Amino acid sequence: MKTINCPLLGWRPVSEFTAAGVLEPEPADLGEMSAAQWVFERNNVPMRRTEWWYHGATQLWFKVLRDTATDTIIDVTTARD
Repeated sequence: MKTINCPLLGWRPVSEFTAAGVLEPEPADLGEMSAAQWVFERNNVPMRRTEWWYHGATQLWFKVLRDTATDTIIDVTTARD
């Protein structure tokens, strides 16, 4: 079972969380790309990125640094950090 070491909850199963999207602002100039294309049609390049994750049972939000190439969670911080 894949688990997350959450700073407030300790080790929890990843199934308790919902990934809610990348913590990345939309660029000011999209060029010829529409906002929908920027969100849904960008190339999925393997990288380390910060994502919003939600824990439904406690209604808490977390920032998760994840390597998309290996699907490895590197760090978890509270939404306030």
